[in-house]
Amino acid sequence: MPEMTERQKAAWPEAVAEAQRYVDSTIPTDLADHYWRVRWDDESRPGRGHMMWATWANGEHFVEISMDVYGYPRVSVAEMTWLHNSSDEDCDCEPCAADRAEDEGDG
Repeated sequence: MPEMTERQKAAWPEAVAEAQRYVDSTIPTDLADHYWRVRWDDESRPGRGHMMWATWANGEHFVEISMDVYGYPRVSVAEMTWLHNSSDEDCDCEPCAADRAEDEGDG
């Protein structure tokens, strides 16, 4: 797996802190944390480092931090709205509500 450039390493904590302003739970700064998913682009100039895309989600929020090799981040934070949850017996989506109504009609 590629490693961050020195500039990316220096800019990373501030980028996470920017996202943290919008999220109640703690966002880990360690990219090795299992909640982070990281994608590295191919090097455009060999030896200069990789553009990175890191995403984190906790079920309520979604964070994306992309950063070029020079350590310039773009931070995006979203609130999540769940449309369907197959493990929730009381899921409010239309197909689940229709299935429950049909099951109640059969009973």
